[in-house]
Amino acid sequence: MYLKLINLSIGSLSNNRVRALLTMLGIVIGAATIILVIAMGEGAKNDIDEQFSNMSVTTILINAPSNADGEKSKLDIDDSISISNLENISAAVPQLTGKIAVSSNGEFASFDIIGSTEDVFAMMNTDLVTGRVFTSKDDEDRAKVAVLGSNVVEEFFGDPMADVVGKEIILGKKKFEIIGSLVYKGGAFGPTTIDESVFVPYSAAYRYVLGTKGKFNINAMASDVDILDRAMEDIAVVLRESHKIKIGGIDDFRIRDMGSNVQAAKDSARTMSLLLGSVGFVVLLVGGIGIMNIMYVTVSERTREIGLRKAIGAKDRYIELQFLFEAILLSIAGYFIGAILATIIYFVLQELQISVYLVWWSYLLSFLFVMVTGVFFGFAPAKKAAAMNPIDALRHE
Repeated sequence: MYLKLINLSIGSLSNNRVRALLTMLGIVIGAATIILVIAMGEGAKNDIDEQFSNMSVTTILINAPSNADGEKSKLDIDDSISISNLENISAAVPQLTGKIAVSSNGEFASFDIIGSTEDVFAMMNTDLVTGRVFTSKDDEDRAKVAVLGSNVVEEFFGDPMADVVGKEIILGKKKFEIIGSLVYKGGAFGPTTIDESVFVPYSAAYRYVLGTKGKFNINAMASDVDILDRAMEDIAVVLRESHKIKIGGIDDFRIRDMGSNVQAAKDSARTMSLLLGSVGFVVLLVGGIGIMNIMYVTVSERTREIGLRKAIGAKDRYIELQFLFEAILLSIAGYFIGAILATIIYFVLQELQISVYLVWWSYLLSFLFVMVTGVFFGFAPAKKAAAMNPIDALRHE
């Protein structure tokens, strides 16, 4: 019986193809939107995981952005040294950063410059493709040496695995010798992306490249996650003393732990996904209302047919199921078109290097919502058709 009803429903929809296509348009857009929103949310989560993968949960970020009056940060290299000497801190590295014009091997580009100490490489937990990292002696000598991130090497030399040791790179107007290159890492370290950065000794970055125009911050690591809060309090005490901030005064620095940063980023991504997802559900709702309206029109147009079929013995349940199946078939067809459309858009977004990641359960979730929409909005018109009096229906003009 059910197979016959499905065939009758398909035949009825085929007789009004244009109407059927227009009716399912809302379902198509809604189904595709749900799948794509989930893909964007998963892509954002992956980006966050990758961005912070190079930093331990014990990592502490200390910075002091310029204020509204343009006054520069009071954080300096001495603060970094003081923090590194704290009992609950295992390491602390200064970072002087800025984006400048860079050239090498006849190519020109713009990359982040990071001036730091040799400990920065251990904190990033990164490996070398070739060469070496700079040392404390290089820092003391203000040596013009540089270690390149993977994407920087690829930009200038065409191959991220190229042997670039001994070659020259110009940072701004100063020539530096390349002494090493890093394995592709992905993600960020503090405010910069490792693979998109050129690392030089802190003293050289300050003296020859960035000077007072660079943005200064400090990355520290607590000895253990259990004493993270205590370590942050110790840092605050040291900086208040160093900056001569009175009790009750306003701090001119900001201290954050990596866990808070990750959670804040994930919360933002989740909120955005919910907002965008609600758009998909609203579109589905509109599509469902469209199905209900069209089904009411269909029932009205086929009143005499319904009366005739009931007169020759068709049961109310049979009539109800046929119209309900028509609504469900419209929804299912809309879902499959929407799923195909979402998949095509996904590959287009990937080509545009927009972070998206498809997961199988997004298709299942979209299908379930579409089915619920079809049943919910198709039920009332189907019930109306089944409740018709056959005599009154046959008299209908």
